[in-house]
Amino acid sequence: MVVATSWWRLIRRFGPERRRSMRWRLAWSFTILTAVAVLVLAVAVFWASEELEEDLIDEIVNTALEDVIRHPQSPPALPPHMQLFHAPVGVAPAGLPAEVFTMHPGNHEWFNAETEFHLGIRDQGGQRFYLLYDTREHEARLAWLLTSLVVGVLVLSVLALWFGQWLAGVLLQPLARLTQGVREDHPQPFSAAGQDEEVALLAEALDRYRLHNRNLIAREREFTANVSHELRTPLTRIRTSAELLADAPAVAERALRIIAGVDALERRLQGLLFLAREGAAPHPQPVQLQVLVAQLLGPHQAVAAARGLLISNRVPADVQLHADPALLAMVIDNLLGNAVRYTPDGEIVIDCADGVLSVQDSGEGIPPEQLPHVFERHYRASRQHDGSGLGLAIVERVASLCGWRCAIDSTPGVGTTVRVHFTPQQ
Repeated sequence: MVVATSWWRLIRRFGPERRRSMRWRLAWSFTILTAVAVLVLAVAVFWASEELEEDLIDEIVNTALEDVIRHPQSPPALPPHMQLFHAPVGVAPAGLPAEVFTMHPGNHEWFNAETEFHLGIRDQGGQRFYLLYDTREHEARLAWLLTSLVVGVLVLSVLALWFGQWLAGVLLQPLARLTQGVREDHPQPFSAAGQDEEVALLAEALDRYRLHNRNLIAREREFTANVSHELRTPLTRIRTSAELLADAPAVAERALRIIAGVDALERRLQGLLFLAREGAAPHPQPVQLQVLVAQLLGPHQAVAAARGLLISNRVPADVQLHADPALLAMVIDNLLGNAVRYTPDGEIVIDCADGVLSVQDSGEGIPPEQLPHVFERHYRASRQHDGSGLGLAIVERVASLCGWRCAIDSTPGVGTTVRVHFTPQQ
């Protein structure tokens, strides 16, 4: 489990879906600039060292030849990496490579296999002097210098990355404090004295934006409170009048329908206010599911009967849910409305087993490619024009706020089943 978590974090940090880190981008930018500058300096040092070594070797060769020519009878002792040959002009000295013998007087570079030699050739008093300088020690010094420079560039690049990350963290610390303040919604203003210009501009913009949002939320809460108050008063009057009419046998049935409509409207009002109030908590209580479904079927039965559509309430009588009645009614009513709207004939079955409410219809069905989008607001999988695409979106929103889970299965031409899981899936 730990290994899987570590791999997942690694994939998120370096994978294709990762979020780019400004701190790392600054650190890498600083590292690249530092590495390029150090690399240019290292190349310049290596090139200058090589040129100086070449000039120094030529000077050593010239000085040694001058000493030999100045004292031909007793030439100075030469180090092991230098060889001297001399003979009359036109005569090849013993042991001298034939290729060197053909060269003219002056300074030359000659390669024997992988070994480089610097040559000095001079004519003096009818004699020709050849001095060969073996540069293997010189090449070894350059190789050591190159290795040191490469190691130095790598070490400095690693140090630049560490320092760049630390420096980026210091520079981005004010931004990190702003982010924490936004995440935790600190009450104090984001802008403060001593901030850098860019950070101060961002903090002032966040302060203005937060003030705008607070004003907007306050107006929305005031609006919902006003709606609740202004609608409930006339609804109460309608219900009271309908209850009085229910005592008259001639209009009792219609009065009861009015009362049921008022109750349904109040439930919907409570559910809509719950959705509109951010942070509101549901008020669960025991609900007899079969009784609630039977009440909600009333407004849909007339439409279903006109089409010859059968609606079956197969919820067992002993099923009791601990849920907010208004929110549960909103979910069931939207599911029933969708099923009736998109089922021209056949049957709609409402059932509940093992904490899972299901509404199954024999309607037109939904194509598989559209199923992932049916819970999106204003998305309509049907070509009918009498829907708004909000029913399933409201169902999914209420379910998520209450800790429930929605699922849908559908086969075109066969029907659709929507399930609401009230118990966690194991």
